[in-house]
Amino acid sequence: MVDSGSMNPLRAVDTVAKDGALTVIMRKEFDAGNVHQDWAQQIQILHPGPFATVTVDCSACGLLSSTFFAGIMQLQQYYGGLGAQPLVLFKPDPRIVKNLTILRLNSFFNIIPR
Repeated sequence: MVDSGSMNPLRAVDTVAKDGALTVIMRKEFDAGNVHQDWAQQIQILHPGPFATVTVDCSACGLLSSTFFAGIMQLQQYYGGLGAQPLVLFKPDPRIVKNLTILRLNSFFNIIPR
């Protein structure tokens, strides 16, 4: 198991890689301040994969910025290209699901609602 809570000083995300699964935990602080635009790339570098499943746990967050949307698309393209199943969004705020639907991006993900 790998735990990376120090990817940036604000601890915007934590990661756990174990048994062919990667879990990215979006912290409440994700949109609080200077979160790097390349948060998803940092995850790819730290956990190059391949993984059978990639889950993004959004249960601690409310509505997230465009930086989040760009990052999850980047993760889906990268890990999906390595053979992972569609990215799982675990308990995102309903407003995130609504925005994904409006943008017609919801079909790229398996969404487990709150």
